[in-house]
Amino acid sequence: MFGNKLPRTRRFWSGAGALTLVLVAALFLFVRASGPASSRRPPVFSSNELWDAARTPPTSDQGWQALQNAAVTIAAAGSLTRLSGNGPKDQQWTQQADWVRHSQSLADAGLASLTAVRAKDRDALAKAGDQLVLSCINCHREYKVPAIWTERQLPPEEQKRP
Repeated sequence: MFGNKLPRTRRFWSGAGALTLVLVAALFLFVRASGPASSRRPPVFSSNELWDAARTPPTSDQGWQALQNAAVTIAAAGSLTRLSGNGPKDQQWTQQADWVRHSQSLADAGLASLTAVRAKDRDALAKAGDQLVLSCINCHREYKVPAIWTERQLPPEEQKRP
């Protein structure tokens, strides 16, 4: 009846659609388990929390838990950027090997942060933070993705000098 082609809905669920559904469900479960909506933040805020904690680590278990949530957010963001969104260049970008490499770099930085947070290791957290900032800068430079960069987030050679 359909020849060699599956119906459109069947093709969707047999490939990328099923993967998308699994990732969205996992993200939903994480968000639901991570506390009230007021405690959840976009990845850029999670990055700042991780960078700040390398300088001034949390002093309570609740602080470390919040930092763990930030690290998981970064790792998940790296995985989710592999999927195509609805931006004008998303379809094109997600097909490129460099995009996949940058996404993996972000996920790896998130996992390194998570490992450091679980060990409550300030030095490892600083190293993971460096890995994270390089991941962000390299991707945003290559893909010219608009970003809100504060002076503190720019590499030293690009920071304004008085």
